[in-house]
Amino acid sequence: MPMAALIIACADGRIADPVSRLLESLEITDADRMFVPGGPLVLTRPGMERRVAMHCIADMVDVHAARRIILVSHQDCSFYERALGGLGFDQQELLERDLRRVKMLIENDFPEIAVSCYVIPWRENGAGGAAFGEAEPVD
Repeated sequence: MPMAALIIACADGRIADPVSRLLESLEITDADRMFVPGGPLVLTRPGMERRVAMHCIADMVDVHAARRIILVSHQDCSFYERALGGLGFDQQELLERDLRRVKMLIENDFPEIAVSCYVIPWRENGAGGAAFGEAEPVD
């Protein structure tokens, strides 16, 4: 029986295909989904937003027996841009740093849960302009 999983990702519809391909590659067919603007970004914020998100995670762990959490961020995220007041930052570095912070937060509260992190890159391809690439693991 496949392990129950929860995926936390951005609500941006442009990443639907890369997220589906990621879940297929991980052989996850029964994942609960928590899609919110910025995905794991909500868990980097102090206060009520984080508490509500952590409560949702706790419910899915308790009610749906989630034993694996997949965190997914993506480049060219307008929610990150808005939260940070522009794109004057290294997206890849920031996304990876935030994913690691959120992973540690979840692991501290739910030590029995396996947490993994991925970034979906924005790629330029000469033929059709730009598009999202395949999700890449973050160590």
